[in-house]
Amino acid sequence: MRNKYASCGLNYDIILERYPNISEYEEIVNAYLDDEFFEQLEGMLDSEDYAMAKDAVKGLYILASELCLFPLYERLLEVYEDLEYEMYGDVMSHCQDVIDYHKRIRGIFNV
Repeated sequence: MRNKYASCGLNYDIILERYPNISEYEEIVNAYLDDEFFEQLEGMLDSEDYAMAKDAVKGLYILASELCLFPLYERLLEVYEDLEYEMYGDVMSHCQDVIDYHKRIRGIFNV
């Protein structure tokens, strides 16, 4: 189990400290990873709906932090900062990092 989490940069000990029931934790993470905003984020950015994208990313990064998904949190925070400071030239590459990591982490949680 520890290796499964480490393969995506997650710290199993920190997660276990906060969520002693790992099965319940994985159910919560599965529900979080199914959030429609992950699917819609790229479309929001393509259509330049930056305000909506910023709100979506803010909710996603807060939850990622609460769930100890720190690598995802960091990637989402980069997208948020791009939107906050109107650095739209960087936002799509950072969004791609979020999408790639999201796919990777979904794989370990068997969603």
